[in-house]
Formats: sequence, C-alpha cells, structure tokens
Amino acid sequence: MPTRPLDPRLVRRSATVRRHLAWSVVLGTATAVLVIVVAWMVAEVVARRFDGQAVVALPLGIVSAFVLRAVVAWLHSVVAERASVRVKAELRAEVVDDLLDPRRLGPRPESSRVIALLGPGMDAFDGYIGRFLPQLALAAIVPAAVIAVIAWVDLLSAAIIILTLPLIGVFMALVGLLTRDKVQRRWVAMERLGRHFADVLDGLVVLKIFGRPQERGLREVGDKHRAESMRALRLAFLSSLVLELFSTISVALVAVSVGLRVVEGDMELGPAMLVLLLAPEAYLPVRRVGTLFHDSTEGAEATVEILELLDHERHRGERPPQQEASAVIVEDLEVDYGDRGRPSLFLDRLAIHPGEFVAVTGPSGGGKSTLLAVLLGMIEPKAGAVRVGGIDLAELDIAAWREQIAWVPQVPGLIEGTIGENIALGCPGAARTAVERALADAGLPLAVDRPVREDAADLSAGERRRLAVARALLRVRETGAWLVLLDEPTAGLDAAHEAALIAAIRGLGATVLAVAHRPETIAAADRVVTITPAEAVAA
Repeated sequence: MPTRPLDPRLVRRSATVRRHLAWSVVLGTATAVLVIVVAWMVAEVVARRFDGQAVVALPLGIVSAFVLRAVVAWLHSVVAERASVRVKAELRAEVVDDLLDPRRLGPRPESSRVIALLGPGMDAFDGYIGRFLPQLALAAIVPAAVIAVIAWVDLLSAAIIILTLPLIGVFMALVGLLTRDKVQRRWVAMERLGRHFADVLDGLVVLKIFGRPQERGLREVGDKHRAESMRALRLAFLSSLVLELFSTISVALVAVSVGLRVVEGDMELGPAMLVLLLAPEAYLPVRRVGTLFHDSTEGAEATVEILELLDHERHRGERPPQQEASAVIVEDLEVDYGDRGRPSLFLDRLAIHPGEFVAVTGPSGGGKSTLLAVLLGMIEPKAGAVRVGGIDLAELDIAAWREQIAWVPQVPGLIEGTIGENIALGCPGAARTAVERALADAGLPLAVDRPVREDAADLSAGERRRLAVARALLRVRETGAWLVLLDEPTAGLDAAHEAALIAAIRGLGATVLAVAHRPETIAAADRVVTITPAEAVAA
C-alpha cells in the first residue's frame, strides 16, 4: 500500500506519537508567534532608524525573542528525539510480544524480514519521528499564521504567497511519487540482502566444507543495495534544488512587488519590511518538509511494514479444552494463503480417535504441514471446522489447547544451553532422570549436560530431530499432553534409529498425527491419510 506522511494506524496505536503530535502543535504555535514578533520588531527598528527615531527597548526585545525562539527550537528537538526513542522501543517490544503471543493467527514472518524491520527499519525512525513529523506540524501552523499577518498588512503580498505556495506542494507530490518507487526498490534490495546473508550464515559450514565461497554473491547483492541507495540520494538532491528554486522565485515576486510600491510611495517602509521578513518564513517550513521527506520515506515505509506485521487476526476463544484425550474431527477444511491460485489445503473429513496413530502422506505442497498448523491454531481456515471433543477449535482458549499438544516441526528449534535444557523446554522443572529417560528412548546417545548451540551446528539433522522427539516424549509424560503432532520425525534416520523412535512414540499411548514419507513410519501407523493438492482421501 502507498505510504502516507502520517499513518493513522500509528497514531491510534501509539500514545507516544499522540503526545508528540500534541507537543508539536503547541511548540509550532509558539514558533509561529515568535517568528511574527521577531519580524515585527526588526521591521520597527529599521523603519524607526530610517526616520531618525530612537529605538531603546526594541533591540533588547529582539534579543529576548531570538533567545525564546532558540529555546523553543531546542525543546522541539528534545521532545522529538525522546519521542523517536520511545516509539522505537514501544514498537520493538510490541513486535516481539506479538510474535510470542499464543493468540496470534497467520504465518510467522521470515526472520530476515523481522531483523530488517527491527534494525535498519527502526533506525529510520530517527528521521521520520524525530525530524519529519515535527517539521510537518510547523509546516501546517507557521505558514497559516504568517499569511494571516501578511494579509492584515498587505493583501497583494498575501495573495502572491497563497498562489505560489501550492506550487511547492505540487512539486513535493510529484517528487514523492518518484521517491516512493525508489525507496520501495531500496527497501526490497535491503530485505533481499538480509535474506541472502541469513541463508549464507545458516549454510556457512556446509558451503565452507564444499569450497563454495559466497563473497561474489554477497558482493552482487550488496552492490544492488548500494545502487538503489545512490539513486534515492540523487533524487533527493535534485528535488531539494527544485524546491529551493521555486521558493526563491516566489519570495522574489513578493519582494519585487513590495519594493516597487515602496519606491512609488504606495506603501510605507515599516509594513514593507514586515512583509519582506515574513515572506520567506511562509515558505521555509514547507521547503524543509520537502527536504526532510526523503529522510522520512524509509521510516514511513518501515512503519507500514511494521503495522502490517502487527495487523492480523487473533484467537478470540476462551473455553477451556477437555483435559482427557478426545476425538479430533476435521470437516470441509479449506486453507487459502491467497498466492497460489488454489486452496493450500482442502480436506473433506478426517477423524482422529483417542490413542490412534495416524500417518499423513502425499506429495509436497499438498498441505500436510498446513494441516498441523491448523490443529496448532497457528492458521485460521478459510472454511470448515476443527472440533475437539465436540467443541470448535475457534472457541477454545488456544494457549490452554496447546498445553495438550506435543509438537515436533520439520526443523526443530533449539536454544543456547545444554541438551537437557533443550529437552525440558516444553516442561521446565522436569527431573533429570525423566530427561535422561526421554533422551534414551529417542535413541540419542548424548550427555544431558552437553552444550548445544542455537543454530545446532554441532548436531546432525538426525540428532536434532531425535532431540525434538525426546522433548515431545518428556512433555507427554510430564504434563499430560495427549496429542502428538509430528512433521517428518524420522527423516534422515537409519532403519534402526527409526524403529526405536517409532516404538518410543507408540509406547506413549497418546493420540499421534504424523506427517510421513518413509515407508517404515507409514507401515507403523494404525491408519494412513493421503492428502493431495485437491483433497484428502482416507486409505
């Protein structure tokens, strides 16, 4: 969606932004009053000295007004900088809380996108919140006050300013259209650079082992980002030149008009000086808005991205789920991500009975992992329903429902710590003996106290999956979770380890739904459900 100078969603969401705008209006009004007072005093001094009159108190008043104006400008900058820091902290905390919120619906954003938003994207708020929004308030208040005073002194000069001032706005709009495309391309280039860098880091060890250096790829992606940044900077410099040119010509029109009338005796020197001093002040705030527009565009773009990230549906259900194992019934389920041209998952009917081991098979892209995401409450279906013990999943307290589930994803997540801490992640406080038993049942010959890294670089893919299965075993035994969701838990394992893992899972006596491709896992199931891209057929 196109960016706006100030997104109303940000105003509604952030109390700090609302306070910042209120302070901007107050300080902008004070600035307008001081601008007019200083101009009037200077005009009076010049006019009186030209007539040979004495000026005693006015110079002191001018100095005092300039000091007050400097104080107001300093307060404006302090308020703006503090608001920028607070808004960044609030939005960062809100994004993190939102990503951890169990009631969040929808797919999780890519980590590279989140990093780009919370890093460089938030850094752009210094220019957006700290400089552009205060100047926007000044541009709305100061020119109106200045034009009103000039109209009271000289209607012709006010008419010239009223006719020429919109030209700057027109050129700002034209520049904004060009800038938007440039900044969006730069933002896309930065996200692409972040994704590429994240992918390289994830596979750095493998790439190094096989002698596949990535310097060239990183250099090419970085050069694209640099080129887009330079295009945006060139446009910023050229647009600033255009705005300066038109404001200078507009002020010159006022000056020529006033000067000719003073020479001809149709206008006194005092009012003429007041008009000449105030005319540039009518254009200056608008011109600065145009100059700061480029500094703010990236921040405005990041604001839109962050608000879209936060703008999603949440679970509203509050009913507590049953604590004992219940039948899970799926009927007429349809999930559509909206980018495939067809449903991502369509499932006519699936019944999973307590204690049953059901294997889900089918070609890639058919929606097997999507089915698990729906059962976990991470995705809201477009149509159909999931009922647990006769209660619609949408009515359940999703956090309490997930307490009944042990989940093993395709790529299990780890934390920096020990093997034991990772296994006990789903049930903190579990006894060491219980952790060791789960570790042994998963066929993982590792010490409980062995350190493990978050990126799992010191574990093989098979060890990582068996660790996740051990985590599920412990969760079922210690917390009473009765539904186990597995996404290809035996991929990458040899026959012996696969058989041991399946035996441990079956020994739980829990209800198991496993996405599987390996024949051994499929053969061990009580029932097999085949999902195709169009429908699901029970076998």
